[in-house]
Amino acid sequence: MMSGGGIWFVLILILFGILAIAGFVYLVISLIDMWKAYSRNQDQTALLFFIISIIGVFISGSFISYVLAIIFYWNRARGKSWLGIGLILVSIFLAIIGVIALLSFGYDMNNIENMNFDEPMMDQDYDY
Repeated sequence: MMSGGGIWFVLILILFGILAIAGFVYLVISLIDMWKAYSRNQDQTALLFFIISIIGVFISGSFISYVLAIIFYWNRARGKSWLGIGLILVSIFLAIIGVIALLSFGYDMNNIENMNFDEPMMDQDYDY
């Protein structure tokens, strides 16, 4: 049986998973819409947003792509733009709640005194 804190921690992890799936779907839909806008109207801005969004996924973990999708949708579909803003705000909120949950379980992010630096981790094949 889990404690009350453990249940909240699992719930936060499930919400992170749902948020990740929703963000991925939002990103794919925005990329498809950008490509459609370019192929239909030869909109160079949509092509630029499309290329930078694909590059941004690999560089910044899709944060740049979310921001570009929000800008792209701002004058086209205001509801999708607000959905992107909501996804970013919920991500920030869940990250704060996740850090609070980790701290409540006693996880100390600054405690390097308990780390054993003498024990080799992945470099067992090297002779020192």
